Amino acid sequence: MNQIFKSKFFKLIAVGGALLVIPIVAISIILFSFSYDLPKISSLADYNPAIASQILSKDGTVLLEIGPEKREIIQLADVPTRVIDAFISAEDSGFYIHQGVDYLGIVRAMLMNIKAGRVVQGGSTITQQVAKSLLLNSERSVSRKIKDFLLAHQIEKELTKEEILYLYLNQVYLGAGLYGIKAAFDGYFGKSLKEATIAESAMIAGLLVAPGRYSPYINALASKGRQEYVLKRMFENHKITEVEYREALNQDLKFNLKLKNNLKAPYFVDWVRQKMVEKFGEEKLFQKGLRIRTTLDYHAQELAEKIILKGLKEIDKRQGYAGPKSKVENFSPSWLKNHDKVARENFIKERSTFFKLNKKRERIYEHVEYLKGFEATILEVEKSVYNNVYWPGLTFVDDIQDLLIDGENVEVVVTAINEQEKIAFVSFLGIPGIITFESMKWARKRDISEKTEYFPPLNKISDAFNIGSIIKVSLKKKLSSPDDKAFGLSAKSKFVQSNKKLKYLLFELDQDPEVQGALLSINPKNGEIISFIGGTNFLLSQFNRVLQSKRQPGSSFKPLLYAAALENGYTPTSIIMDSPEALSGVSDDLSWKPKNYDNEFLGPVTFREALEQSRNIPTIKIAYDLGINTIHSFAKRIGFIANMDKDLSLSLGSFGVTLMDLVKTYSIFPNGGKAVKLKFITQISDSKGRPIQDDINDLNAQFLKEYYPASVAAPSEKIEPEKNIYK
Repeated sequence: MNQIFKSKFFKLIAVGGALLVIPIVAISIILFSFSYDLPKISSLADYNPAIASQILSKDGTVLLEIGPEKREIIQLADVPTRVIDAFISAEDSGFYIHQGVDYLGIVRAMLMNIKAGRVVQGGSTITQQVAKSLLLNSERSVSRKIKDFLLAHQIEKELTKEEILYLYLNQVYLGAGLYGIKAAFDGYFGKSLKEATIAESAMIAGLLVAPGRYSPYINALASKGRQEYVLKRMFENHKITEVEYREALNQDLKFNLKLKNNLKAPYFVDWVRQKMVEKFGEEKLFQKGLRIRTTLDYHAQELAEKIILKGLKEIDKRQGYAGPKSKVENFSPSWLKNHDKVARENFIKERSTFFKLNKKRERIYEHVEYLKGFEATILEVEKSVYNNVYWPGLTFVDDIQDLLIDGENVEVVVTAINEQEKIAFVSFLGIPGIITFESMKWARKRDISEKTEYFPPLNKISDAFNIGSIIKVSLKKKLSSPDDKAFGLSAKSKFVQSNKKLKYLLFELDQDPEVQGALLSINPKNGEIISFIGGTNFLLSQFNRVLQSKRQPGSSFKPLLYAAALENGYTPTSIIMDSPEALSGVSDDLSWKPKNYDNEFLGPVTFREALEQSRNIPTIKIAYDLGINTIHSFAKRIGFIANMDKDLSLSLGSFGVTLMDLVKTYSIFPNGGKAVKLKFITQISDSKGRPIQDDINDLNAQFLKEYYPASVAAPSEKIEPEKNIYK
């Protein structure tokens, strides 16, 4: 026996055994060291993923989602089998067999990658992906892979397969800012999971491996190819029949499109967002799925936005025409054809709410049928463009006009000008249109200057624009004959007589207003903010003119002054002299000679008439009689917060005040003399709908403390009697 132990063979075995034990021990030590630093599996039991918060209107319209991860949690019992089968077939066909790590899958993926010369398939199981996304980070390193491996085994011991799937399907990122399958099906297809087809399930499951690379919005070809791979795996794994497989391959998929300019009440929403960040902090607001319901009436908001834009356009046009958007120097029918073709394609994409991805891997937009009418429209125009003194119209109706809205602002190209008939011809996506001189008389050259005393009228169309100009217009009438009354052309006109059987779009010259405006409406009974507009274009200017802009109230301050007068002895029948006055200033060599807006004086007028007609002189005399101290005290008592002047000019609203303060104060009149406290939040709840704020009134008061007199200093410094030269 002694000789055996001394033999060379035994020594070789001993050495080999030692060499084998060393790496095993080393690996064990490494694994132990990594397992010591692993996150706790128990945290999975308290799954609380990041959920975007929402700001809602009064009727529940989602105004804004706040947070990088758009996600909605769904229970596994509510997920259709076809959706689960698609993900398992695509990512981990052995999910129900392995214990967290699929060793055969790793070998298979390795061989596939070696064969392809690049990484084409991963070997991570669903359990490993759960470990990585929930408990680890996404770094690519050997240490992270080792932790991934160890953690997957622990997860399998602690959780059931169903619990792992629940975490996985709610956690995965599927592109377009969508996390979890519920948000993905709603975002891509506008569908609930119950409505999902096999083809749609395969498409969403196919995104997981590389959401950016396989996005149908970015790469339709790759997206469709990936979907076909998942369908094939589902068929090979006996999750679908051959008939279902073939039908799914041939199904056209319909994807939602995010329309441009879909900001909803942006100035209001941004203000609410800022207040929520102050209250809860960015982390809670971005990740805890808060539901902030506001007082905003979204229907009223949309109407208010249209009305204020219309009003601002009218003001802007009174300042003259700012000029064409651009000018084409080498204008020709061939250039126009190419331009209108591209413009039509872009217009169709902008107006489409979805596109389809067909079996040929082509992206087909919702209104693609309107492309077909382009050739017929262009052909009809081209055949007579050189043979007619007028730009030719159409003998038929191009249906793309159905996508136009009356009054809508669009770009067109000027194709011809007839000064004698006072008509400008334009092309919109190839469709001929008309602008009459009568509708563009306002378009004199813009000259905004205090020195300008005379604004010359527009004499001819070419003073505003020329052939080849790209201009903004608004639609007044869809394709009609020029003898239609809406065109306003004389029936004896040569143009009308020779083109009665042709059809044109009727446009009015338009432009985007440079002037800004604001609007605030509240319910005077309860203080709820109904509509809120802080400017015309939030993307260009985030300056909030409801809250941040202090403008002179002018004559809108007069009702407050007259209210103070009624409390101090005046009645509606009190007589005030509307006559010229020279009021002394702060020194003997200064005097103020105010006037009425019409430069006339009416003599004796009643208190009521002075207010109804907004007479300046009687107002100043009332202020003189009341005294500055009385006016300031009254303003402070009713909660009118403004840094008012300390002289009689305040009677004409010469100081600055925010629109918020002015509207809030005005609500006293329809509210029976009672001051109102503004409200813009009605409820704040968590992601499960449970209220998290007990007293909403206190919360509104906290948010709006700068607008309540109890929380601010006096509107102005007290004026001592001996310093008040007016009383």
